[in-house]
Amino acid sequence: MILSCITGQEHKKICGVLLGLIVDLPISGGVDSSHVVRAMCVLLDFLFLAQFRCHTSNTLSQLEGCLVAFHNNKAVFVGLGIQQNFNIPKFHSLLHYTSSIRLFGTMDNYNTEQSEQLHIDLAKNAFHMTNRKDEYAQMTTWLEHREKVQQHSASVDWRQNLLQNIRTWTPIGPLSVCTQFVKMPQTPSRKAVPFPDIFWNHNAPLFQDALGDFIASINNPGLGVRALRTCGGNTLFPFRTVQVYHNMKFTGMNDAQKWEIVDAIYVWPEQKDKRGRIIPARFDTVLIQGSDQSESLLYLH
Repeated sequence: MILSCITGQEHKKICGVLLGLIVDLPISGGVDSSHVVRAMCVLLDFLFLAQFRCHTSNTLSQLEGCLVAFHNNKAVFVGLGIQQNFNIPKFHSLLHYTSSIRLFGTMDNYNTEQSEQLHIDLAKNAFHMTNRKDEYAQMTTWLEHREKVQQHSASVDWRQNLLQNIRTWTPIGPLSVCTQFVKMPQTPSRKAVPFPDIFWNHNAPLFQDALGDFIASINNPGLGVRALRTCGGNTLFPFRTVQVYHNMKFTGMNDAQKWEIVDAIYVWPEQKDKRGRIIPARFDTVLIQGSDQSESLLYLH
């Protein structure tokens, strides 16, 4: 008789009478039944020891000894043709019982709900989606597609949460928080940098356009975005060089009511030091939020 599904209580009752059923059980071929009895006895001992609600070093040593004794006597089942091998996940899991008890405590609160649920998700549901012919390849393909859909769904959720956080984020910049200010060096890093140098070496091809829009917004604060762009494009610059600062810092008041540097921006083109060694370029990313009527621009300067 094959039991396809039994309850935990039924399993305990079977364990209580199993050893009595196999004692002096005649085995075909004249094989000594002592190895069968020994294997089943130590396996039952292992089962009952593992269910202890309190363990000591002595009980854990006994647990390991029962497992060693079972492996020493399990070959009898292969010799009788009952089992071809013992490459079974549940038998392998017995090796980790002692270490798991030492790490996480006794096993009276353990259950197999997680592994059973994974078996339903990864085996049963996948098999039901096949046509029962060459099911392994179909199950693998179905699981692969399902995993890609889950990854895509997680990516969409992550992007939506990111956008939601950006919408609800309160900027800490000096333009939006009155208790924070910009701290600039007293002297510029470079005093006269031509516009072409700004374009090529500082990686700012839109600098003149942005400067024209800024001057237009100062001179015409009531104009809309399109009108400001048109006015900025017609702005004439009476100078061809500008001062360049390689760093800018934001200061704010901490919990102790003292001013401290809360953020810093660094930018410089590729250059050489006094010994002729190349210093790599650095361009921090800065998010600039304009007024309600203007656009929010992202510059890489």
